[in-house]
Amino acid sequence: MQLQQLKREDFDYQAAYCEENIWHLSRRLSQLDPHLESYAMFIFSQGDAFPMQNQRASEHPELPIFWDYHVVLAVVTRDVQIFDFDTTLPFMTPIEDYFSYSFMDEALLIQPETPLFRLVPATEYIALFSSDRSHMRTQKGWFAPPPSWPTIGNNGTNLTEFTQAKDNRLGEVLTQNAVLSRFTETTKKVL
Repeated sequence: MQLQQLKREDFDYQAAYCEENIWHLSRRLSQLDPHLESYAMFIFSQGDAFPMQNQRASEHPELPIFWDYHVVLAVVTRDVQIFDFDTTLPFMTPIEDYFSYSFMDEALLIQPETPLFRLVPATEYIALFSSDRSHMRTQKGWFAPPPSWPTIGNNGTNLTEFTQAKDNRLGEVLTQNAVLSRFTETTKKVL
């Protein structure tokens, strides 16, 4: 499988449903290469939201958008690539570039806005994630139109288990520096 040839248009996508987009991408990539090392990376903060730069949903591209959470896929090969359907950066971006262009200097943020990263092996994410999309509904309707594909899983939703720092049953919660350090060490071992 040639990762460099993958395009975002080749995969299922629905705006505002990053967790489902990444679940489908993870499943497709694991079918193409069952030995591929990859991680669903949930990004969130201990506050209500955190800023991200270079996101397509931003009304002003030069300004950050505040997400309550975001999900991308980290794929480990000779280096680590981040797949993000919602970035203005390339669909597949080296992790160092992705972090440099997507996240603000933490010294400029108040602590509740500092992003945290939950790494969940893609195989676990595919097996364990469940969403009935209830987090996207109000009494008046949908926050954003739902995907045309069926909901994932059949056990309601467990999204908050992935997007809250206090829940440590799934994956591992790391800081930005810890993620970069881990993947820098991983790629050194591969080489």
